[in-house]
Amino acid sequence: MEMEGSILDLNSFRETKQLQGEKNAVHLYTLAEDYTERTANIREKVRAKHLFRKTLGLPPEAAFTSLQHEVFQNWFLFDYKTIQGSTMFSLFLKNNSRQLSEPDLIQGALFLTSAMEPVRVVKIDCTVITAVGAESESPFQMRHMHGDLPDMSTCEWLFIRKIPIQMFDFAMGPVLPVKDKVIVDRMLDAYSEAKKKFPELTWRAFLKTNVLYFLFGE
Repeated sequence: MEMEGSILDLNSFRETKQLQGEKNAVHLYTLAEDYTERTANIREKVRAKHLFRKTLGLPPEAAFTSLQHEVFQNWFLFDYKTIQGSTMFSLFLKNNSRQLSEPDLIQGALFLTSAMEPVRVVKIDCTVITAVGAESESPFQMRHMHGDLPDMSTCEWLFIRKIPIQMFDFAMGPVLPVKDKVIVDRMLDAYSEAKKKFPELTWRAFLKTNVLYFLFGE
């Protein structure tokens, strides 16, 4: 009984840490979004929207759908490189480092390397999703900042952005269904070709700079 009590205490402690980490991640994400909205100049926004439309094959003045707008905001925050070569999120961390706590800065470092990545849903248990990645078949568990995602189904491929926390990874921002598994295969083929030219290239680094070409693929 004593051992069972210790296990329960440990699980309770880990769940508490998970919830604290999730709450902090949402807070940091919101602060970064607000910072970007306030400080990004018009020139950068125009440049980013032009690049976004061009990569997606949209007409120069095409209005974004609500989903495209959500994806653009997320991409603009984490992946778009400014004229100076920085992401908006890295500028947020740099310019607010004195106001941010140590946990904020640790999670911030995880956000810096995060990317929209394809994952396949294996199991759904309330708000906990078991999935596998495209490049690695190792299963992992995650939750999403919006909690339950009722439209998700097993065996479905999705694009998500996530960071590790305690017990589970934590997904933030838009969730995009992959329209066809062929898109994932194309990504893996493109990554393999890129690795031939750049042997040190990691899957995550490839995603950071190339995933936009695949997000809305047919």
